[in-house]
Amino acid sequence: MGDDDKKRKRDGDTPTDGSGNKQMELLSAWFCPYAQRAWMAMEIKCPGQFKVTEALKITDPDGVYSRDSLDKIPLLKESNPLGLVPVIIDRRSNKPMSVCDSLICVEYIDEVFGDVDANKLLPGGPAQRAEARMWSSRLNDDIATQFYVLLLKQNKEDQDKAADKMLSAVLDFCVKCKGPFFYGDQISMVDITIAPWLVGSRMEVVLKHFRHFEVPSTSEYSKYFVWRDSVLKHPAFVATASPDFEAMKRVYCRYADGTALIVKSKET
Repeated sequence: MGDDDKKRKRDGDTPTDGSGNKQMELLSAWFCPYAQRAWMAMEIKCPGQFKVTEALKITDPDGVYSRDSLDKIPLLKESNPLGLVPVIIDRRSNKPMSVCDSLICVEYIDEVFGDVDANKLLPGGPAQRAEARMWSSRLNDDIATQFYVLLLKQNKEDQDKAADKMLSAVLDFCVKCKGPFFYGDQISMVDITIAPWLVGSRMEVVLKHFRHFEVPSTSEYSKYFVWRDSVLKHPAFVATASPDFEAMKRVYCRYADGTALIVKSKET
């Protein structure tokens, strides 16, 4: 897929005002799983009504991520003082709103496009919505965060602890999952919370290649594989996942050798 094709895919086809400008904008980065969460939510709740802007660029010539190899567009620095993606910019009112933090972005999109009842990302009554938030918080800690612990730690014992924590969370997810998604036929915030890490390139290439990690093919994890295959086919995941597995592997090279978070001195 060429750059022009990618831009057309990201920008969608339908403007939200007569000028042809999108009033909803997602500041993203193709390699960021947190940004993918927000993007998936927008593909589900407001397809064609937003544009995606690449706000972070890896400047390393080999495409290797590190803290000192990122170029941030000015709009990102203006919209989020931390300079992190995702950021959703909602310009539909006279006072544009910038929303940061991936799971807050998911909830925001679910609320502001709440008339789409069939696609509620936080479904059910107050109790179930609270349950979904608790599961998302737990899975964020035990899967998304542990993904980076598993990659960054160079000690085998620490790696094993992180892997065990991830597998324990996946197993608990399987026990609760109604199938094919967490709450049944419709994808929810709980699924979106972990999909970027457990489905596609980060699982199939990054974790397998660098840490030989995979979910066991045993009966107790069978729901995971049904869930994984369902996520792989979901239009929101298909539209937001990077197809370039080798590029994704290069992104995480310095995570795997423990140097991704080290900022080089300007003198070196």
